[in-house]
Amino acid sequence: MRIDANALNGLVKAIFERAGCGGAEAAAVAEHLVDANLKGHDSHGVSRVIRYVEYIEQGSLHPNRELSVALETDGLAVVDGNHGFGQSIGAAAVELGVAKARKTGIALVALRNIGHLGRIGAWAEQAAEAGMISIHFVNTSGLGMKVAPYGGADARMSTNPISIGL
Repeated sequence: MRIDANALNGLVKAIFERAGCGGAEAAAVAEHLVDANLKGHDSHGVSRVIRYVEYIEQGSLHPNRELSVALETDGLAVVDGNHGFGQSIGAAAVELGVAKARKTGIALVALRNIGHLGRIGAWAEQAAEAGMISIHFVNTSGLGMKVAPYGGADARMSTNPISIGL
């Protein structure tokens, strides 16, 4: 069965608006989730809608949050996502990193207290579209999926994605 991406995007946006997200945030979350499916990353696509809504209902994910800066220098920032959506906080964090890199030639942005960021490659793509080279490391909590270490038989390590954009 084929589903029109634009129709699916509209449906997902409407779900998040009903869950309390503002229009721009609902659109960003929908776009990221549908785009993940279109790029073959179904584990980070619209299958996440139910879980995200559950997180909102449980109070562990909060719509309409903005990042706050905990520590900042010309080339460094530690930012707090205030338990907001990764799709909106992540975009703001990349924008901050791009601005710092334009000013100093290099930037490091550390992000904490954030909801699921979705497909990490999206953030490398955002930086690359801005003309930057970027490396994104994710330190997951380990509460989700686990994988076997190289040569191992049992899943013991959390998945910690890395994405590079050029």
